[in-house]
Amino acid sequence: MTPYSGLLFFYILVLLLLPAVVIGLMGRPLRYYGFAFSVIMLCIVFGEGGQLPALVLFWFWQAVVFLVFRRFLQKRPFLWLAVVLAILPLAFVKVGEVWSVFAVFRLLGISYMTFRAVEVLLNLHDGTVKGLTFFQWSYFLLFFPSVSSGPIDRCRRFLGDLERELAPEEYLELLRRGVWKLVGGAVSAIALGGLIWQYWLAPLPGKGFLPTLSYMYGYTFFLFFNFAGSSSMAIGTGYILGIRVPENFNQPFLSVDMKDFWARWHISLSTWLRDYVYTRFAMAALKRKWFKNQRTASYLGYILTMMTMGVWHGLAPHYLVYGAYHSALMCVNEALDLHWKPFRKLKKKGWGQVCCVLVTFHLFAFGLLIFSGRLG
Repeated sequence: MTPYSGLLFFYILVLLLLPAVVIGLMGRPLRYYGFAFSVIMLCIVFGEGGQLPALVLFWFWQAVVFLVFRRFLQKRPFLWLAVVLAILPLAFVKVGEVWSVFAVFRLLGISYMTFRAVEVLLNLHDGTVKGLTFFQWSYFLLFFPSVSSGPIDRCRRFLGDLERELAPEEYLELLRRGVWKLVGGAVSAIALGGLIWQYWLAPLPGKGFLPTLSYMYGYTFFLFFNFAGSSSMAIGTGYILGIRVPENFNQPFLSVDMKDFWARWHISLSTWLRDYVYTRFAMAALKRKWFKNQRTASYLGYILTMMTMGVWHGLAPHYLVYGAYHSALMCVNEALDLHWKPFRKLKKKGWGQVCCVLVTFHLFAFGLLIFSGRLG
């Protein structure tokens, strides 16, 4: 059973959300029912797909890493060991996708759950999260609404919602917004995305310049409506459970350059990579003076960040090329911002801004063509 698709899934979803609505409107805490809801939905979805044993094994592995690190090892030498151990199941899945010898198990949403597990370890080490209980950690890791397609929530923000007591009128507003997000997301992902796939992408021939060009545009709009719609439904479900899941899209096709685009598209992933990959690498490079030119750290940080994004999607060649492509775009974007003043003026208003928006859209659309594997 695929989350947020099919009448049976939505029937079960609505049925299990009704008690949450009653509890919320009574002004009672939702945390325990929300956790029970997540466990039940995970058992249904992963059980029907035959992945429930893999999910339990993944949770147990991450739990051991979390508990041992929280209790004994919150020092820098052990931080990176803990991070590597937390990433290990994801690495097996990604390697197994391209090399069957390592195909130990498949697990829906493992990329999103792994990033949440890693974030907790980094926050514990930094001291930005304290007193995290095993229940809170488990709920954060296994929060069902955003398991399959994000958004990637942040631990401190999640805990703030989890422990906050909502008055009935506050919950009523969350409920209203949640239902709106669910309905709007369903229209976007199922109706619009489905129509684009059925009547635009599916009939296209497999080869040829014009079919490939048409596929590039069609796939870009399909992925936007499908992905943004799925994220919206996850956000809406989270609202109904009392959790204000962060937004994941903000009019990305109005972006004036690639840096602006990644601040609008899949926001939770791009900001996670910015905070935990780019910023940590750049700050370490500057502090320890790894490079004579400070800008070198910034360029290499973009390359490391975008390649991590590519690998996060998979190890197939088209994902790696996709990561390299965006690495190059981000470095060029940075160089233009730094060294060509007309570029900064061009992005601000008028026809120059329109041209920048169109160029940015086509650069991203071509990247998605690479991502789709159709060029391979």
